[in-house]
Amino acid sequence: MPLAIIHILIFISALSFSQVRKGKTAIIKVRAGLAKCEISCEDKFLLEKTSDITIKVKGRNPKIDVRVKGCEIMSVKGNVYRVRFINPGISVIYVYQITDKGRKIIGVKETDVVPPPFYFCGLKVDSSSKQLKLGLVHLYVYSDYYKSKLPVDKFYMLYYKDFTGTVRKNKKPIADTLRAETCKLTSAMRERIRHYQPKSDKIYFYNLYFTLPDKTIRPLEPVELSAAMDTLLNDYSVIYVLRRKRI
Repeated sequence: MPLAIIHILIFISALSFSQVRKGKTAIIKVRAGLAKCEISCEDKFLLEKTSDITIKVKGRNPKIDVRVKGCEIMSVKGNVYRVRFINPGISVIYVYQITDKGRKIIGVKETDVVPPPFYFCGLKVDSSSKQLKLGLVHLYVYSDYYKSKLPVDKFYMLYYKDFTGTVRKNKKPIADTLRAETCKLTSAMRERIRHYQPKSDKIYFYNLYFTLPDKTIRPLEPVELSAAMDTLLNDYSVIYVLRRKRI
């Protein structure tokens, strides 16, 4: 085959795909007959807020199918899709063109779905403090969109006693699973935290759910409560740290 023809075929193949990046619209160029798609939306979505996604398709009146991972499409008005996200994390928007031979993907976009910041006894996730404030609400999120605290409805606490020591001895750690039906720690949970040993024990909170003002429920990512002794000031006080964690 002549070298010039090979170069032409390689050039055409290179135009057939576009790279997908988070927060960027992927415009997939396909062979003649399929439409071209552009997806426009926010770089990040709020978990507690309904959002709009604009999808523009250029072609000869193409029939399309829109799918969004981790969300519900509430309404469609022209090119605007109003959606409600139901899970935090990464969401992917897919646009398909319906043809006689089936579905062909013509657009993809990946974005983040951000939950409101989670608080445990006044300690914000991804931060540290020397104090845990019990107050009236122990576990909650603060929604900047609603400008209010939204209490956690129910949750589980996983407590490992002497986790470090048992792992070092190649033994399975003893886990204690406790459940709460409100936003408050149970008496058993308070007892575990009171006797918590920073160097050896581990505490996780998971299956966290909170309710929005519209009465719909959203989940939250698991978190880990850890601690360390503050030796800088020589007072050996405990510093609590709260961070996201996969169990």
